[in-house]
Amino acid sequence: MKRFNEDFKTKLYETIEDIENNSLVEIVAVVKAKSGNYRDISLWFALIVMFLTSSFFMFSPIEFDPYLMYVFTFLAFISAYLISELFKGLKRLFIKKSRLVRNTDIYTRAIFQKGGIRFTNEKIGVLIYVSLFEKRVKLLADRGAFTLVPNELWSQMKKDFNTIFDKDNTAEAFIEELKKTKAIFAEFILPIENDINELPDDLEVEL
Repeated sequence: MKRFNEDFKTKLYETIEDIENNSLVEIVAVVKAKSGNYRDISLWFALIVMFLTSSFFMFSPIEFDPYLMYVFTFLAFISAYLISELFKGLKRLFIKKSRLVRNTDIYTRAIFQKGGIRFTNEKIGVLIYVSLFEKRVKLLADRGAFTLVPNELWSQMKKDFNTIFDKDNTAEAFIEELKKTKAIFAEFILPIENDINELPDDLEVEL
């Protein structure tokens, strides 16, 4: 998450403020490293590597010292587990897409509920959740905002936001996609006088 630093947060809050100054919408953007605990994948990967290492020693025509066999099998397990935990891209290859999608959806709805995004007076709260490990962006709008903006525009926004992972700088790409929503919200969720910012832009939710 090194690109999602303080400079990113400053740009994010400025962008959200600009959008909300031109619309009644209340936007909350949350970026998390991951939406689930996938240690079981690392464990299974380590067990498979340990089994293969043990099989090699067992069926190898070369005779090995039993002590070395034990040590290397144990080290193979530890090394494989650490490699899986450190190299996220490798780990992601062993996780079903449906699980990544499901965990992101669950986390998004949990943040929406626990963060109080559903409690705005006009029901115009919109959560934009970025889950980096899963490489997914999820938009969840309260019923007021959802009904005011046409479905095809919501679909297009979701599609556009999920292209940020194809860019070199994911953080900058996210800001650029967020800026594009300004015109949409300004057109369909019209601003009112003396509008109060009901949701904190720097919302932190621990689950």
